[in-house]
Amino acid sequence: MSNNKKKISFLTICSYVLFLIVMFPLFSSSFGKVNAQEQPEPTFKLYPPGGKVLNKDQGFVVDVLINTAEQEIVSANFSLLFDPKILQVKKAERNNSLFSQFPDDQTSIDNKNGVVYLTGFTQSGTGTLYKTQGDPDVFARITFQVLEVGETTLDWEYGDNADFGTGIYVDGSPPQNILRSKPLPATFTIGDEVLSPSNLNTGFSVDEYIIATGAVLLLFGGFMVFSKPRNFKKKSGTVVIYDEE
Repeated sequence: MSNNKKKISFLTICSYVLFLIVMFPLFSSSFGKVNAQEQPEPTFKLYPPGGKVLNKDQGFVVDVLINTAEQEIVSANFSLLFDPKILQVKKAERNNSLFSQFPDDQTSIDNKNGVVYLTGFTQSGTGTLYKTQGDPDVFARITFQVLEVGETTLDWEYGDNADFGTGIYVDGSPPQNILRSKPLPATFTIGDEVLSPSNLNTGFSVDEYIIATGAVLLLFGGFMVFSKPRNFKKKSGTVVIYDEE
């Protein structure tokens, strides 16, 4: 009996060893995939990511957020598409602290065709290259006027064949686009309700309501360039626009 028990124990140990030999590569591969998935990727995002606009007469504001995943980049550009029958851009501001140049020929707003396009650029070796540290930064802030109630989507022009695309570029010859996938669109449902004072609080969820600021917006023509921005306060996750003096 003693010899049988030893034999069974030996076979059991051999089975465990064989199991570990067979399964270890699979476990290693799985852990590698998990670690790879945890690596942050460069992104463009819209904030808020969608929601309800209760009062169309007030319009709403959307921030274009950039995150380079702590990689230094030489340039970034986005092309945001909107329905010009429902929305018109009233004002667009850029965050001058991110890049040293914003070329005029790559910066425009077309309210006829429904396109907002902006490029920021810093020449390698001539200035400090931008990289996101921590929370995403605001790249641009866009104020929309609403023409019609209903549902509308802000989307991105993306792809190698796009005339005005969306990308985040690291230094290289040529520069390499590290934005691996198309950013997510944002859908807004626009109503015509008038907000009562009880609704005007800061505790609402962004996914539920978007309450536009009460600032008076300047009217622009069909084709516009980005206005000279008021100062942005970089970092801390929220960019504050100060009033002009």
